[in-house]
Amino acid sequence: MEFLGIGYQELLLILVLLLVVVGPERLPAMAYQIGRVVRQMQRYARSVRNEFSEEFDYLETQVRTVRGEVDSARNSFRGEQAKFQAELRDSAPALTEPLLPSIESASAPLTTFHPPASGQTQADSPKTDTIPEPEPDKPPLVF
Repeated sequence: MEFLGIGYQELLLILVLLLVVVGPERLPAMAYQIGRVVRQMQRYARSVRNEFSEEFDYLETQVRTVRGEVDSARNSFRGEQAKFQAELRDSAPALTEPLLPSIESASAPLTTFHPPASGQTQADSPKTDTIPEPEPDKPPLVF
């Protein structure tokens, strides 16, 4: 049996030397003081261990809560992603169709362009479609 790397022979030698140095009158009071200090140290170590245990339990519940929220967000994100992919697959055939009708299939042309003759300027060329210019905006009234 060893206590802190000290065998029973060394422990017995220390006790005999302690008895010789301290004396038989003060030895019981000294043993009482040593026992009291050891109990206080044990009590302190137990309270520190309990405090750390409570803190670890609190942190563990916080981690579980955050992990649950992350899992919930991940599941909702995956659901939204699946909906988005389904909508994308459904709209893919619509995207292959042309966005504007072809020029040949249009019933009436939008505008007609007549280039000016060689001697004419653009002001002299016949006007086909004239769009009236909008009136300029009036400045705001300031009081």
